[in-house]
Amino acid sequence: MKWGNAETTEGSAANSSRSRPWRFIIQALPVGPVFASLLITGVILAQECPMTAPLTVKDLQDGIVGQTGTVWTIAPDCSFTVARQIGLKIGDPYKQGRLTPEQQAQLKALLDRMAVAEFPAQLGSPQVNARRIAISYAGKEAVLILPPGGGDLSTLRTRAGDDPAGRMLELADILKGMMGD
Repeated sequence: MKWGNAETTEGSAANSSRSRPWRFIIQALPVGPVFASLLITGVILAQECPMTAPLTVKDLQDGIVGQTGTVWTIAPDCSFTVARQIGLKIGDPYKQGRLTPEQQAQLKALLDRMAVAEFPAQLGSPQVNARRIAISYAGKEAVLILPPGGGDLSTLRTRAGDDPAGRMLELADILKGMMGD
């Protein structure tokens, strides 16, 4: 009789262990819609971003070790990174985030107005220990060469006016304001 009870107990344990996965699946079902909504939200956010390609702005100073400065990058999904460049090496990002909807709208207006793809490849003449503002977007790269040091971007931007150099400085200054230094 005990043997029969043991079999029955084992049999019922086996049956209950078979039913347990269904219980966990049923309990996990409410989590599925949450993950689905997060995925859909991420897709919608990526669709709202005005970027069609990564936008990279570098503010670099030439010197003994090569170029040193800050690199701001905005990905097509409007996530961003800020990193340091020393020589040819760009370090790991020390700041990461996502542009707010207001910043995305500001960036869209800025990109629509500036026609980044039409910037000349190089503005300014080569000089020793020059400061360089480099913009890369949609396969196009433009470099603005400035005297060494040169001051903060806002001051340089004010002096430059609305020519291509002024628009490059404006873009760099606004991105620095959005993402920080």
